[in-house]
This record gives sequence, C-alpha cells and structure tokens, in this order.
Amino acid sequence: MEALIFTRDNNEYDNIKRLLEAESSVIDVYRDPLNGHNHFEYEYDIVIVALNGAQGMELVLEYSRRFDDTHIIWITDDPYFAGTAIRRHIYDFIERPYDSEKLRSVVREAVQLCPNRNVWKHNANRRKAQ
Repeated sequence: MEALIFTRDNNEYDNIKRLLEAESSVIDVYRDPLNGHNHFEYEYDIVIVALNGAQGMELVLEYSRRFDDTHIIWITDDPYFAGTAIRRHIYDFIERPYDSEKLRSVVREAVQLCPNRNVWKHNANRRKAQ
C-alpha cells in the first residue's frame, strides 16, 4: 500500500506520515516536492493534499480526474472548496484548523477501504519521501 502527501509544512508532513504508518503497518509514504512539476504517472492508494487555495484545488482535480480508485483527502483552510470536493467525489474534505482525531478517523476509514491495505508493493526505483 502506498500514500502520497502534498504539503509545504515539514511538521505537518511528519505528523501525517506517522499517522498513516500507525493506521497501516504495510505502507510506503512519499512526499511530492512541490517543485512545479507534479507527476501524475502513478496511482497511489491514498493521496493527502494539505494545500490551501488554487494549488490544492488543482492537485485534487487533476488527481481525481486521472485516478478513480485513489482515496483523496483534502485539507484546506477554505470551506468554499468543499463543494468542489463533493462534486469530484473525493474521499473526504477536512477544513483547517483540524482536529488530529478527525484526521486519524478519516485516514483509518480510507485505509480500510483500500484494496491493497494488506499488500506492501515497495518500488525501489521511485523517488523516496524527502
């Protein structure tokens, strides 16, 4: 099972990564470098987009358009984007500031729904989380 996190905040990345690892003992967690070259050539089981504004929305829209089976969790400070999230049928939308237990609950549910939740598919050729 594999997950991808989009965030600029190192502490947020570390917290979400630990949470994902705690909820699924068989998971590789990667971090997108947010260098302007988003790579959409691989489908992850779970994608967490923890970005505000248009950049977060663009990533959510593009990832959901390309990969129907990925569970996308979007964390943003703008509640008006919830409508976009609902229309795109993403797994969940969490408004900042968020309760860590809310995120834990959402991640736990998403992990349980992933068909690869008991499979570890490590790919040594893929770039590792930074």
